[in-house]
Amino acid sequence: MALKDGSRVFLRFDSPSRGRVLQPGIASEIRDGGWTIAFESRHQAVEDGEEKLLYYHQSRAFLQQQILIEAQSGEGPPFLLHVKPIGDAVSVGTREEDRVSTLGTGLTAMIEDEPDCLIQDVSLSGLAALSTRQHHVGRCLEIAICYADEEYVGHVEVQCVHPVGDGKNRYGLLGVFDTAEGKRLQNGLTRMTLEIQHQRLKIISSSS
Repeated sequence: MALKDGSRVFLRFDSPSRGRVLQPGIASEIRDGGWTIAFESRHQAVEDGEEKLLYYHQSRAFLQQQILIEAQSGEGPPFLLHVKPIGDAVSVGTREEDRVSTLGTGLTAMIEDEPDCLIQDVSLSGLAALSTRQHHVGRCLEIAICYADEEYVGHVEVQCVHPVGDGKNRYGLLGVFDTAEGKRLQNGLTRMTLEIQHQRLKIISSSS
């Protein structure tokens, strides 16, 4: 299944001072030879002919696609980028590309009937959390996360398990997004990832 018109995508920027930034946009005019990406706020500076990485969800996978910037609009919103995909999208199975540490935020989840499971990082596709319970890889778990003024409830699938001591395990959890409830959880994870990332970048910028 290819990228669909109206899909949410995330354009990656890297800088020595600010680290990695994922800027959300909407893809449209999907063709084999190119796409248009619309941003509600002005995207970071790019050059025509520059190659970038784009991320998006497809079914239950989180994909990385290399793109070439072909043209861009100077006025908006929306601010438009016209891009060409290079090669095929690949699955970002480990979430290394999009994870954001939540240590120090106090963010927790209810996993099954266990409250106050400390979340260690979040991403657009899932999260990592500590639990005292035993869950096997592949099991689907109920989850509820209170963040800011909202509660996000849904299901996650156990991808990996690592003992961390004190009777706890660190679970890598992939969101299940193929229901209306799942879409809301996906939106919640996206909100957490982008807002926490933005907060950390502000701290880095103010201290540099």
